[in-house]
Amino acid sequence: MLLNVVKYVSSVLNVVKFVKRLAESAGMALDREAVVRAGLELLDTEGLEGLTLRKIAAALDVKAPALYWHFQNKQQLLDEMATTMARDAYAGHDLAALAAERPWQDLLRVQADGLRRMLLGHRDGARLFGGTAMTDSGPVVAGEPLLRALTDAGADLRTATAVLRTLNCFVLGFVLEEQGIVAPDGQRDPRFDPMARSERVDRDRYPLTSASSEHLFGDLDRSFRDGVDMIIGGVRLGERG
Repeated sequence: MLLNVVKYVSSVLNVVKFVKRLAESAGMALDREAVVRAGLELLDTEGLEGLTLRKIAAALDVKAPALYWHFQNKQQLLDEMATTMARDAYAGHDLAALAAERPWQDLLRVQADGLRRMLLGHRDGARLFGGTAMTDSGPVVAGEPLLRALTDAGADLRTATAVLRTLNCFVLGFVLEEQGIVAPDGQRDPRFDPMARSERVDRDRYPLTSASSEHLFGDLDRSFRDGVDMIIGGVRLGERG
């Protein structure tokens, strides 16, 4: 009886080892970049809720365990996807050269516009990007020219860092809401129709709130520019200790 149990356990362990070797060999054959690109493609078609390791594996014609050769869990994959998004966004953008020609205000506008384009470039891009960690220093050090421009203009490093953080957080939050208003195909969610919102508010009691609907949900490009300009206009370099 005991001998049979030992044989059974041994056979199970051999099967487990065999499956593990298959997964490892498949994972080694997979290119890490291919996994990330497949994840981004799936994100665009399925959205963040539909992004699973199983579906990515199916798209690559491998078994899900093969992906664990490169990524131990889904969060690691999301971090790498976000890093790839940022790396792609900064490719071809020489902020250092731009900093030599234009003032820091223009650099911040370029940064804001580029970040917004990057997030809008993928379905649920803002939801994916928020809370992720960059997996290499490339996208991180890309902000060095911005910090340099601000400190050269009189800001201490703490202030310069706060300016960039505030700007980036505004862009992330703006796009998070923007992607809830406008679908990937460009169709607007009728719940955010400015006229409908205005009509839901008692205009006699709340005339300003009613009239503000167009500014909130009308021209999103203009709203974005207004927000960026307010942040830049509020920067006071050299006044914070």
